[in-house]
Amino acid sequence: MLPQVSHMKRMLIAICAASLLAGCASKEQTGLKEALIAKFKDDSDLKDYKLDPEPIAECVVRQITETLPGFAGDPRRDRFFEAYVHFVNVNSPNDAEKAITDSAELFGSAKKAREAATSVTEHVMVCMGKAIERVGGGEGG
Repeated sequence: MLPQVSHMKRMLIAICAASLLAGCASKEQTGLKEALIAKFKDDSDLKDYKLDPEPIAECVVRQITETLPGFAGDPRRDRFFEAYVHFVNVNSPNDAEKAITDSAELFGSAKKAREAATSVTEHVMVCMGKAIERVGGGEGG
C-alpha cells in the first residue's frame, strides 16, 4: 500500500501546484482587466450595443495572455501585464511613445513593444465583434 500512498501524495501536490499557478494567473491579469473595464466604461460602441465591459475585458486579457511567453505564474509575466496596463492607460501620443520606450527592453525592441501596444486595439476589436454578434447586432451578408 505504501506505493499507492506515494502516488496519491504526488497527485495531491500536482493538484495544489496547478491551483496555485491558476491563482497567480488570475492575480497577474486583474490589473489589466480593471484597466480595460475602466477604459470601456465610456466607450460609445459598448453603450450603443448595451454591452457589459467585463466579458469583453476578460476576452482581451485571455487573448493577450495567449501571446505571452512563459506559463501561468511565471514571474516574468507580471512585467508584461504591467506594460499592457501602461499601453491601455495612455491618453496622448506622448504617453504612447513613453509607454513604448519604457517597454522596449522587455519586449526585445521598440518595434516589438509598438506591435504589442497596437495588438491591444486588435484584441479589443475582435472581442467587441464577438460580443456584438452574441447580442445579435452583427450585419448579415
